[in-house]
Amino acid sequence: MNRESTKKKNRKNNGAILKAALAVALVVIAALSGALIYVTVVSPVNVLTGTGKILLGKSGVKETEYSYYDKNGKSLLTPYADHGLGTGMMCEVIVPYGECTDGANESNSSDPLYSPLARGTVDRVVSVAGSAEQPVYVLESGVKINDEYIKITDPGYLLPENALTLHGTEPVNGGLKLIFDTRWAVPVTVTLGPQSYAVGYQGRAFNVSKFTAKYMDIRFARTASLDALPDLSESDTVKKCEWIDAEGGGTLRLYLRRTGAFYGYSYELDKNGRFEFVIKKNIRRDATPTVVIDPGHGGSDPGACSGDGTVWESAMTLGIAQALADLLSEKGVRVVMTRRDDVYVSLEERALITRKYSPDLFVAVHCDSAENAEAYGSHTFYYKNYSAPLAKSIQKYLGQVYGELYPGDGAADKGIKFYPFAVTRVEECPSVLVECGYLSNESDFAFINSGAGRVKIAGALAEGILEQLNVR
Repeated sequence: MNRESTKKKNRKNNGAILKAALAVALVVIAALSGALIYVTVVSPVNVLTGTGKILLGKSGVKETEYSYYDKNGKSLLTPYADHGLGTGMMCEVIVPYGECTDGANESNSSDPLYSPLARGTVDRVVSVAGSAEQPVYVLESGVKINDEYIKITDPGYLLPENALTLHGTEPVNGGLKLIFDTRWAVPVTVTLGPQSYAVGYQGRAFNVSKFTAKYMDIRFARTASLDALPDLSESDTVKKCEWIDAEGGGTLRLYLRRTGAFYGYSYELDKNGRFEFVIKKNIRRDATPTVVIDPGHGGSDPGACSGDGTVWESAMTLGIAQALADLLSEKGVRVVMTRRDDVYVSLEERALITRKYSPDLFVAVHCDSAENAEAYGSHTFYYKNYSAPLAKSIQKYLGQVYGELYPGDGAADKGIKFYPFAVTRVEECPSVLVECGYLSNESDFAFINSGAGRVKIAGALAEGILEQLNVR
């Protein structure tokens, strides 16, 4: 993978991943257990078993129309009606995942401390940054968001302080759902802490040496109260909670049952105008864990090329991914592949497949490239802090493989690194992108280009994944 072109592509894909969610047909969740599943991205999308039998045909991510009414007919407050508080520039998020970053930071790079705003979220605009071609709006909740994610109403009507009511909890496949009634769709941010970060790869400040979180904070902007705390006795992941009042909003703090153990979440404003959070359950108790394997590139996007110009990254990643899928399937793991042929799959589709299947783990398989043909070795990238343990497990075993290829040379193991790749920015599960060696390096390429080398690499990835799944 060419790092510079990837960086540029990912900056653009912060927005594209959300635009495409409104238009691209994707996948239907198949009620399978212990099966190897392939997702072939054609139109219509088909979900196939390893035998090639079509289980489900046409499917897609459907538009959700928000009525802003609950079942009792009570309307949510919106910026389109007068609440007697005056007017201002107001915005509404119109995409499923409106990615944000720190409103005080001029950089608009994705920031893991600021989770995406759900479709339907409303906030007041306090200033406009960026350029005329790419305006970026700083919101009252303290975050900054691209104009392509929102609808601006100027003037719109200001909204009052919010109050939450616990609607209830219910077990769902893969976790526990928390449901809250709200007066209006306030901005919500989810973070895990406490967590220490270090400046690392490319000067980025979110490198993690160890995942240390003890709690999950769900912050509701402009919210003064929650009438009751949810019952968490049915949750495998969180044990208790508390409501914390603060200036500008309140926080529901969920304490993890085990320090450093967290497996993802999802959040939306449902069609009844309620906030719904699904906290993923402990994957170590799941008899049939699901893993998405994402072979990088494909079709019209071949990726990096070998130094001799004969082999493309897309072919190597597919070979490694297929071997990995076989190894995991043999262990009873349910595997979803984003492609099984040399076809183009957009970054938007890859991320949406992950969100649709809500897997336990996501692993993107790539090969690296550099202008300096002497660059060699492997490294693994993550985005969310709770993805660091998966990255560490995989890199531990992949580093051993490259240690055998370069005996006594510790530089071949380049470790784990923070980077905001599009496919690792999902919240539903720990997700990583693995660079399995340099095609631009003669020794690395010879190893990757051999069947035995790809099997060894796949075996290392499988060891790291199974370690995180606690499957032996």
